[in-house]
Amino acid sequence: MDGAVAGKQARRRIRPPEALVMAASPSTPAAFRCPISLEVMRSPVSLPTGATYDRASIQRWLDTGHRTCPATRLPLVSTDLVPNLLLRRLIQLHAATLPSSPSPEEVLLQLAAADGEPAAAEKAVRSLAAKIAPEKGKRASVASAVAADLDSAVPALLSFAKGGAGADARVDAVRILATVAPELIPYLTGEGTEKGRRIRMAVEALAAVFSADGVGEDTKEGLISALIAGDLGRTVTALLAAGANGVVVLEAILTSPVPDADAKTAIADRSELFPDLVRILRDAASPAAIRCMAAAVHVRGRPARVSMARAGAVPALALAVVAAPTAAAESALGLLVEAARCSDGKAAIGTDAEEVAAAVMGRMIRVGPAGREAAVALLWLACCAGGGDRRMREAVASAPEAVGKLLVVMQGDCSPATSRMASELLRAVRMEQERKGLAAVYDSRTIHVMPY
Repeated sequence: MDGAVAGKQARRRIRPPEALVMAASPSTPAAFRCPISLEVMRSPVSLPTGATYDRASIQRWLDTGHRTCPATRLPLVSTDLVPNLLLRRLIQLHAATLPSSPSPEEVLLQLAAADGEPAAAEKAVRSLAAKIAPEKGKRASVASAVAADLDSAVPALLSFAKGGAGADARVDAVRILATVAPELIPYLTGEGTEKGRRIRMAVEALAAVFSADGVGEDTKEGLISALIAGDLGRTVTALLAAGANGVVVLEAILTSPVPDADAKTAIADRSELFPDLVRILRDAASPAAIRCMAAAVHVRGRPARVSMARAGAVPALALAVVAAPTAAAESALGLLVEAARCSDGKAAIGTDAEEVAAAVMGRMIRVGPAGREAAVALLWLACCAGGGDRRMREAVASAPEAVGKLLVVMQGDCSPATSRMASELLRAVRMEQERKGLAAVYDSRTIHVMPY
């Protein structure tokens, strides 16, 4: 019996060891992720505190002047980075147990098949975005895969970028679009039965790229160079016909340092530019249309002011002053100032005096300092400069709390020039009120000021 027990123990001792494998689950252990980037570490290194980080992440931390451990917050007695070879080997073993990464073509098929399934679509987009990371060296393969089927891949990415996914995932979708945006530019001047649909798709994708903070300036400048290198006239026509998205692209061109003065002047001088921008501003309430007008006026000066006024921009800009977000309303006020600097613009302001005065006085103290100074400059140009326009003086004098609001601006943190213009405006308004028999007082129910 003793012999049997000994034999059994011997067999137990010589039983072959189990193979060293990671768990079958594809989930990545938290210890494999860098505490800073939360990505799987490629080159794990340890600090004297014992905490381990990916070399690139902790080096950036140290390069910015930090001398504490990010995880423990303990001061570092040394900034030496010691390679954690054991952890690196474990990460490599874990990676070997994971299924092979799908090709970009396979991921695009998954994205197309994920219609109506946000989680599956987000997984596909994240997979593609990981492949265009600079250290992956696979940007060209992703661009090639998307470019091979632009007509289906781009709409899928745009749909995802506009959907309800997380902000990071939407940025990923736009970054993928940026890799193939150069392939979309020929669509703007293309022909064929699919011309209209392809132009809309291309413009929407380009607008998403130019609007995204997650796309590098080098990429955007490269796209602008490609846009102006072709048939610029047809490109501008296509962008204007595309509406609000096209204006975003035009604004990017006009405000970029890439195009030379001749290219920008060619755009600003196009006869359809301001009529189309006014139409888009009215139809889509597009802040980009306001910024695009401002860029064109900056490029061309007086000729652009005249074109803007003759295109009917004044009433459209007055509506924007009332309803647009603060930044866009301030830009609209600035454009109305530009319009008031030419006779055509001043005449248009006088024709719509009641609407313009109501819009400006109603928004004057609900914008920032730049907006208030633009509002005063506009009213001074329209009411006082060169004798002013009687219709505007009457409209401003009739506006609620006109005197009180002008006093607020004068007693605020404004420039001496603005204070002087507000003072002249105040005298003109009081004289107009007296002439019309209005009460020579100011209503300050919501603002408390002392008259000068």
